[in-house]
Amino acid sequence: MAHPDHAFRLSATCMNAACHFVVLPSEKHDEVSREMQEHTASTGHAVFARKVEDTAVVVLADRAEQERRAEANALEYKHLGGAAEDAAEHTRTDA
Repeated sequence: MAHPDHAFRLSATCMNAACHFVVLPSEKHDEVSREMQEHTASTGHAVFARKVEDTAVVVLADRAEQERRAEANALEYKHLGGAAEDAAEHTRTDA
């Protein structure tokens, strides 16, 4: 499902073969439209590919699967944190 804390983002790419104009993804849709209009006014290029993207969040309905994933995530974060702690420890002992 769409993440409730993130808005849709819009981007645009000029379709003129010799042009490399791109509007980066933004939640400010009016600004993306304004940039496209300004590009058209200055170049005459009027065809754009627009892309709408959102941030998705996966919600597991099965309680057992939720618990299994929580345990797997905890192990993964512990592993990543352990690597960072090891690096910090080497930095302290080498100093």
